Amino acid sequence: MKSFLIVFFLLPLSAFGQELTISGTMHHSTLEGGCWYLQGDGGKRYELIGDPSVVNPLRVDGEHIVVRATPAKGAASVCMIGEIVRVLQRIDTMRYAIDLPVMTIHIVGTVHRTRSGVWYVKDTDRHEYEFKTAPPDGKRHIGAYINESFRVVVDKKSTRTNKDGVIYVPAREQSPKPRAKMKHYDVR
Repeated sequence: MKSFLIVFFLLPLSAFGQELTISGTMHHSTLEGGCWYLQGDGGKRYELIGDPSVVNPLRVDGEHIVVRATPAKGAASVCMIGEIVRVLQRIDTMRYAIDLPVMTIHIVGTVHRTRSGVWYVKDTDRHEYEFKTAPPDGKRHIGAYINESFRVVVDKKSTRTNKDGVIYVPAREQSPKPRAKMKHYDVR
């Protein structure tokens, strides 16, 4: 009798434990005539099935979505891109733009260039910052010595080569340019 009660009470809990909340970005692949998949934020791919009134509005390439879903055991697809899940509901989320940390950093180091052509500075503290554009004139050669302040976005995801940050402009160039003087015209 005890084992029957335990199984009776654990059965509903196991059904609820299989529900997933998945967040990621929708993508379209041209594989097999065109397939939609959700690229999860953790890197895993999911194919979405379910009620067309719920699934079809999700099919916007590049849109970030969050869904509540369950694994679709025994389901098959033509694409076989990822795990097949049955969408129960879209969870509305609001993503806000963030301001990346921009700092004025005094950099003392040498200029280098990657094989792919990205210029960067390796400073004396072993930090590496890549240039958004080419280095300033006179510093555009490998081994050039840098000793100046730069505006740097300190975010590895903003870089192309996984450096410590991106150099945008030297700090002294960020001040606004003086306004042009107003011309006085001869009224004759």
